[in-house]
Amino acid sequence: MNLKNYIARAKRNSFLRNVAILSSGTIISQIIVIAASPFLTRLFPVESFGILQLFTSYMVISAVISTGRYELAMGLPSKDTDARKLFQLIVFLGATVSLLYLFIIFICKEILHLQENFEILKYWWIYLAPLYIFFIALFSGLIYWLQRKKNYKKITFANALQVILTAIFGIAFGLLRIESGLVLALIFSIIIATCYLLYSYLKDNQLFTFSEIKSQGSAYIAFPKHMIISDLSLTTSQQFIPILFSFLFSTTVVGLYAMANRMLRLPNIVITSSIANVFRNDAIDEIRISGHCKQLYVSTFKKLLLLSIPIYFIVFVLAPTLFQVAFGEEWLEAGYYARIIALFLCVEFVATPLNTMFYIREKQKLLMRLQFLNAVFGALAIYLGAMIFDNARVSLVFYSATTLSFNLIMLFFSYKIATNKL
Repeated sequence: MNLKNYIARAKRNSFLRNVAILSSGTIISQIIVIAASPFLTRLFPVESFGILQLFTSYMVISAVISTGRYELAMGLPSKDTDARKLFQLIVFLGATVSLLYLFIIFICKEILHLQENFEILKYWWIYLAPLYIFFIALFSGLIYWLQRKKNYKKITFANALQVILTAIFGIAFGLLRIESGLVLALIFSIIIATCYLLYSYLKDNQLFTFSEIKSQGSAYIAFPKHMIISDLSLTTSQQFIPILFSFLFSTTVVGLYAMANRMLRLPNIVITSSIANVFRNDAIDEIRISGHCKQLYVSTFKKLLLLSIPIYFIVFVLAPTLFQVAFGEEWLEAGYYARIIALFLCVEFVATPLNTMFYIREKQKLLMRLQFLNAVFGALAIYLGAMIFDNARVSLVFYSATTLSFNLIMLFFSYKIATNKL
């Protein structure tokens, strides 16, 4: 079969076509991220990237609670009206949680004066954090609404817009010598991208009473009941590394890790998120018809594996040289961090999209336990590396081994769920 026939076959395959739509805008936006990074690393010191990563880590962990994880249920109701009720519930929860965070920040900063313990509290922009969390909640809910409607083009544009604006604002603030420019760029970009999605959603929106959205929330109470703890464990296991590094080592180490993690997760952002979105919808349809999705699962697994191995092998070999050339001498250590991170990301690349089986089959309790253990053992691995060897690289090696093991365990269980054997 020649290349022309392969292309024609791919166009007829709805799965590949939808993945391509979701990936195209993301690929463009990530190319801009890569292109902007050499400029940003020369406009801002390593410590600024460390502060940005700390802000992101705290906010991502905090944002898990802001939606009640109800966005994960948006595709399940048979009626769009019920899905809209879930989104309105997300808006209410997001606003409530954000106000609570604002109160906590004020107490910690102005009354308890915890700035010495938590460096992030030293900066004035910390009061913008609740606003950022609120818009993250809205953005997440709107993206899942669009997934339900299979409007992949708008999802692609919104994600690309957010990333592109972050890069543009970051460079602009860097040229203007605004010290906190990286954090401000992140906040402004999510607000603008969310407003874009919200404008189109509100054109035909319905408002529901509190009793109606409460009733719909009760119907899917399993999501906040199990998934908050589960996803909080997963998010913490991913985001707690820079927080631990800030306590055990320094902001400079956080900055080096942040750049390595940022660059190496590009394949996950570009490819696996798109595959996960399409896989989720196709798996739901296949399960409704046949009661399982074994064939789809195996097919997706093979595609992911064939992509993952060459990508991360190249990263493992060339990372130190690439980081030094692209970002400057002071970023060489980040290249060695990248080499270590590549070990577990190779498996995570395959496992992440397939983990949506836990959500589809409502096995949130099992996933919660696995992710909680992953978070605990991951944090312990980093701590032991610091306490025994006093070395950030060793901490990363320990963490990489632990995370790789848990990703393999999750693959085992997600396959069992896909084949209806669990």
